[in-house]
Amino acid sequence: MFLLLDGALAVEVDGKVIAELGPGVIVGERAALEGGRRTSTLRAVTPCKIATFNASQVSPEAMERLAEGHRREES
Repeated sequence: MFLLLDGALAVEVDGKVIAELGPGVIVGERAALEGGRRTSTLRAVTPCKIATFNASQVSPEAMERLAEGHRREES
C-alpha cells in the first residue's frame, strides 16, 4: 500500500483519467483486499513523494472502510 506524501496522481481506467489525487491519500488497499487485482492505473502528474507500507500493518476492517470510497464501479 502507498501513502502519497507530496505531489499529484492521475487515476486512469481503460486509458481515461477519472480522478486526480493529492497528498494524504492512501492507495493500494483494494489490491491488498482483492488478492492483488488492480482496478486502475496511477500516473504521476507532478513529482511525487510516496511512503510504502505493508497491508499486514493495517487491520482488514480499516482497509474495508478506506476501500468503500474507492469503489467507483459501484456508484
